[in-house]
Amino acid sequence: MKRWGNSKALTRASYGLVKEHPGMNRWTVRAAVHGAIVGGLGTLIGLGVVGVGTGMSDSSDGGALGTLVLVLGALIVALGLIGGLTAANRQLAGLVRVTDDVLHGREPDEAAARAAAHSRLGALTAWSAISVAVGALVAFIRGDGDSGIITSVVRSLLAGLVAAVWAVVTTMVLPVIVLEQLGAVPAIKRSAGIIRSTWGEAVFGSVRIGARFFLTYSLPGLLLVAGGIALSIIVGGPVIGLGVVLALAGVVLIVVGAVKAATCRNVFGVALYRWATGEGALGPFSDDDLRGAVNVKGVRSSVPA
Repeated sequence: MKRWGNSKALTRASYGLVKEHPGMNRWTVRAAVHGAIVGGLGTLIGLGVVGVGTGMSDSSDGGALGTLVLVLGALIVALGLIGGLTAANRQLAGLVRVTDDVLHGREPDEAAARAAAHSRLGALTAWSAISVAVGALVAFIRGDGDSGIITSVVRSLLAGLVAAVWAVVTTMVLPVIVLEQLGAVPAIKRSAGIIRSTWGEAVFGSVRIGARFFLTYSLPGLLLVAGGIALSIIVGGPVIGLGVVLALAGVVLIVVGAVKAATCRNVFGVALYRWATGEGALGPFSDDDLRGAVNVKGVRSSVPA
């Protein structure tokens, strides 16, 4: 309960900081837009090539070439996913730098943040490729659901566990890549080392942030979408327009909530990173709240640099 109480204070501090600096949300929006454009375009091209390869493989005289085209299409899809994730991570890396400026009481320098993100492009690309590979592994573990009910449930639980552990262990990867100038693999190891000392706050803080924005934005948004659709289908007639407006308002609420939640998670992650690596509580965060991330003996762990 103590850690859950601490996470509530951490969430409040994260949200307060973002409200004071609403421009931080722009980085998250750009991350979503850039990632969707680059990743979507690459994936569409790759799927088109896969479709061509499938047609060639079905013909009697194009089997070998069709297989080659299929492999090429799959490679383009993978590269599209990596490119999209890299485009998103580049914006999030800039947000890490801006967040660090704000936490230290400096005026956010967006030009310096963009330069810092660009300088880490190689590490960000490698991190994106690793993330895509882990995502593929999770999908492989989950399977296609045709293995029987018990086997499918076990595989889904195992896949969920792997995904959850990976998400927690890599919480600090972006701050480490940007602020410590490490490569992707060393950053993963470094993040895992930090999380071993702060796992309580890393988990409960992230859950708390997600819960707050779900209740504030996503849940009302989902209700508006459901209500709008119900009005349009069940009542129909002149209220269809009202139903569409309600549904669109719900979608906007969900998107706004997702952007704010992602930005606050970034703020929380950078603040926890700075505290866990010995710099102390920064900005609106208190040392008492951050000290909830300790080992079982109640002594703050020392995380080696």
